[in-house]
Amino acid sequence: MTIINSAFFFLALASSSSALEGNAPQQPQSLTDAICAGRPRSQCEVELDVPSVCATSGGIDDPSCPIVFFLHGSGGTNDWFKVTSGVHDAGYIGVYPQGEGGWNTGPKDTNECQPNEYDCTTDPDDGDFIASIIAKIRDQGGTGNVYAYGNSNGAALAHRLASNGGTELPIKGIIVSVTQLLASPERSGPGSLNYNQPSSSRGTPAVSILSIMGTGDGLIPYDGGSSSVFNGDDSFQLMSTLDSMSTWASHDGCDGSYQTSEHTTDQGDYTATKYDYSSGCPSGIFIEHYAIHGG
Repeated sequence: MTIINSAFFFLALASSSSALEGNAPQQPQSLTDAICAGRPRSQCEVELDVPSVCATSGGIDDPSCPIVFFLHGSGGTNDWFKVTSGVHDAGYIGVYPQGEGGWNTGPKDTNECQPNEYDCTTDPDDGDFIASIIAKIRDQGGTGNVYAYGNSNGAALAHRLASNGGTELPIKGIIVSVTQLLASPERSGPGSLNYNQPSSSRGTPAVSILSIMGTGDGLIPYDGGSSSVFNGDDSFQLMSTLDSMSTWASHDGCDGSYQTSEHTTDQGDYTATKYDYSSGCPSGIFIEHYAIHGG
């Protein structure tokens, strides 16, 4: 948890928040009824974890807090984030949504529509789902900056949320482990918040990125290309990890240069290379990637 907490401190430049009720550690509030009604989701659940320092008391605004989405991987659940997120120690508002066996960021056996049927109403629209949660928190007075931390399929959703950033998805930064941006297709899945790459022409804001990838991953290849997670649909192709980082750097207005440094880790062959693009980026934008060798 030290790495994740340090990473959010690295990213967080929070605005003010108000009118949120606090809850005790490991006892998050439920937004399920408010968010899930009418959605094609059998597993829908949303937990909101508000430390007392992020709530209001007696009508006086307490210190502002970042709003952090914790996104589980394929087949995972949101059950343990209330225990492991560390938001009460760090002073963040935690949001723990439950996906439908994962997130709809590519072909799924449970989908009824094709990836290019954007007007589909029977498959999960994850962009609208997350946007609705943000809108609900804003209605409750939470105006802090919004971040996302995702692993594997959750990282794929974090990339997509950031790629569709704007008024509905005001994502300031993401921490992503075990996946990179898609090279193709340009869009996939229901709704309008379904673009797979950032675009200045669509008004995608600059986003800070912390990426962690294993160079030896046999499922999500570090060098990009196809993956078995796409169920044999070759229209879904991953960028190479460094191309993904370069895409974000270019989008964010960075000059593309980076500095490397060597580190130790408890994964892979116990070594990692850090790629830091931040010195060539506009003020307030941080872009870093850790390549876990053999991981």
